[in-house]
Amino acid sequence: MLLKPALRFSIMLPGCSLRSIIFSHEFLWCLMPTGGKREATVRKPHNQVSMPRDFREFCCEHVSVSEAGDGFQVLFEKTPNSEEGYVLVQRHFEFPDGGKCYLETDDREFCGHFRFRGAQLSRNWFQMVFGIRPVKEITVFFKATDSAYAEVQRVLQIMIPEIRLT
Repeated sequence: MLLKPALRFSIMLPGCSLRSIIFSHEFLWCLMPTGGKREATVRKPHNQVSMPRDFREFCCEHVSVSEAGDGFQVLFEKTPNSEEGYVLVQRHFEFPDGGKCYLETDDREFCGHFRFRGAQLSRNWFQMVFGIRPVKEITVFFKATDSAYAEVQRVLQIMIPEIRLT
């Protein structure tokens, strides 16, 4: 049985298209207070462990792909050669790396060698989840020609074999 969304609202980020966020009935139920006015706490469904998460979103006008020997990289940039608003994903296969990619952004908290817990690519966005305590997530909204997107898809599938294409 499918339920209708309990709450839906839309947001627009600068330079990005309109995004809708839908909250389920189960999620909203978790936010209901369990005590009186002074004892309100957030309800957690049983069997669910909450982990801290850090989120970042980037809107990038430029994307480039590079290959050198056994190394691959995809660079998303707000503008070409920008020092701000960029996401770099690299992987080198010349030495065993345990499936880790090197990730770099303009935020040092999101830089380092990580094994992705999940990755998803669609025509206009790339999302990656990585790290442990806190779990971190980066979503990159980007624009690319069909040929540039095909190259991004090809290289990301080499670097992250378990990536989900949508």
